[in-house]
Amino acid sequence: MPTVPDQLICTRCGRGGHAADVVTGWSLSSPPRATGRSERTPEEERVTALCPDCARSSVRDVEARLDP
Repeated sequence: MPTVPDQLICTRCGRGGHAADVVTGWSLSSPPRATGRSERTPEEERVTALCPDCARSSVRDVEARLDP
């Protein structure tokens, strides 16, 4: 599992934050490790972040596309 970077930057709006801000609703993700490999590549170690506002907006966008 990749480590949380000290400085977070929202990939959607550019808002900055710190690692301690993760508990306030930041959404972090990283690409999955390939099946059968025990080590991660530098690309798989990359962590992307969404601030709480952008994370909520993304969830609402996905929910709006779901069939009722």
